[in-house]
Amino acid sequence: MSIEKVIEVGIAVKDLDKAIKLFTEVLGAKAGETTTFDSYGMKYAMCRIGDVDFELMAPTKPDGVIGKFIEAKGEGLHHIALKTDDIEKQWEQFAEKGIKLIDKTPNEFEGHKFGFLHPKSFNSVLFEIIQG
Repeated sequence: MSIEKVIEVGIAVKDLDKAIKLFTEVLGAKAGETTTFDSYGMKYAMCRIGDVDFELMAPTKPDGVIGKFIEAKGEGLHHIALKTDDIEKQWEQFAEKGIKLIDKTPNEFEGHKFGFLHPKSFNSVLFEIIQG
């Protein structure tokens, strides 16, 4: 069990279609389908460059996670996602090392388990840990 690699960079955007076009036409990214994640009040699309996905995230409501983020900080880097092969064990180790966890236990969405580490534990960088 360990952190294996960076697999995703989350970017908050106001206009998802415009951001997808920028990433595909300028950077040559391959865009996936747009997916809505209602519980976070957002929609997103993965744009892959090499073996890293750029998760472009736009708000679907102003009081959702991304809507609030953009209101407070503007568009830009939201999080960096790291891959692990055993998120439950990793969560225990983070807690033992005094890392502040946003999610007490990992969440699950579309077959992936994930959770967020508080930015205060990592020099103001929000890390998402993903298994699956």
